[in-house]
Amino acid sequence: MISFANQPRVVPFFPCPGIFSRGRRWLGAGMAGLVLTGAMAAAEPAGGDFGKDIQLTPFVVKGSPLSVSIHARTKADRRYGEGFAEDVVGIAYEALGKSTGAGLVIVGREGEPHPVIVLRKFLAMAATGELDPAVKAKTGELESLMTRWKIMLNLDEVAVDEEKDLKITFDMIMPALPLPLEGIASKLYQLSWAEGFDDAKVAQKLRSLTLAELESDALSKYHWVFYLPPRAAYVGVQNALMKEVMEKEKMGLFKRAVIKSALVVFKPAVKKAVEGFRKGMLFMTVLRARSDYNQGDIKYLTGAYVQVLMPDFKFNGGSERERALEAIEKQKVANAEYAKDPFISPARLATFDPAAYALFEGDYDVREGKDGKPGKPGRVFTRKDEAWLWQYRRGKPTILHPAGDRLLVSADGKLTVQFKVDEQGAVTGAEERRERRRQTFPRKP
Repeated sequence: MISFANQPRVVPFFPCPGIFSRGRRWLGAGMAGLVLTGAMAAAEPAGGDFGKDIQLTPFVVKGSPLSVSIHARTKADRRYGEGFAEDVVGIAYEALGKSTGAGLVIVGREGEPHPVIVLRKFLAMAATGELDPAVKAKTGELESLMTRWKIMLNLDEVAVDEEKDLKITFDMIMPALPLPLEGIASKLYQLSWAEGFDDAKVAQKLRSLTLAELESDALSKYHWVFYLPPRAAYVGVQNALMKEVMEKEKMGLFKRAVIKSALVVFKPAVKKAVEGFRKGMLFMTVLRARSDYNQGDIKYLTGAYVQVLMPDFKFNGGSERERALEAIEKQKVANAEYAKDPFISPARLATFDPAAYALFEGDYDVREGKDGKPGKPGRVFTRKDEAWLWQYRRGKPTILHPAGDRLLVSADGKLTVQFKVDEQGAVTGAEERRERRRQTFPRKP
């Protein structure tokens, strides 16, 4: 996160831990101060035949011919969509070692509603009984899809790291959010587009919609369909977020001017981070549609790719493409190692002797400071009633419950702590495990 002395924190734009951790830092800066300028070319309005704006874009990767279909209504949008898709699909092709399939990238236009708006209208009309019963029965499929998007982005659940008051929600970033269009989500977007996104016409069309029409998707021939918001869509998002930050921080005029002026300096880097985030979403979409990897593997492969795309102000040898492919290959190796010993949540013990865990209570990972004196422990294990607390150096402790002789598990099953002992029975450390994460905290005799 970019920081300025005595200034309030900048709100991250993409609050998804792990996959986009570095992207979140830069996108936060963008949301707080970046303003893009430039004339927009006139575009054809929505409505009519959706297919007439789709063109096939061929390209070559390592001698192999590939292609991506692009839906765009201006030359500028088409050039952007073509360059964007070629970069990502080329990387995905090498990562997969096989065809990325038939894909379609839809470049949105400024002033048109985001696909999520259309999907919510469908759900709202279903809730009020305005849809055909057979069509209404498909709402579960759509709700599951939207829930999966929120889980993937880790939104509407917890506040952003280190932000006590401001909570980033799905609605706040939605206008700038690229998304895969799957199943009936794809059909509903086409339907609304054909009606020119006119609210009354769309509502009328939905009321008369039959199940056969809903399931007859003209884009089903594509293996994946990706909605790419207008290039500058995040400007409105950044302004809304910055306004809320300033209101919550009760920031004075001088501080506002300082932050805005300072962040504009980083305009090229923020622009690069925004594109990195978007490319990461498309990369994930292609892998989900075309690979045999599980969701965890895809998450971490995407994270490795995005990390390379984020600005770091360092001189890096080789091209960005070479570094991205190298990072992806390293993550493949890490994924294979994890597959040998995956995290499995253990069951809590129904009965146990609390005294058996007293040996493990105490401080872990205590390091000496520069003055030679011991510093604060990295972890502390203490008893609390019939459970135990695993205290982090910062933040709230995790409540643990016995799951074995030397093993404890959190209430949600997402964390385990296993204590290590030597041949004499002395405690030497504690291994903390989560999915895809393992760390040992030593303990001195």
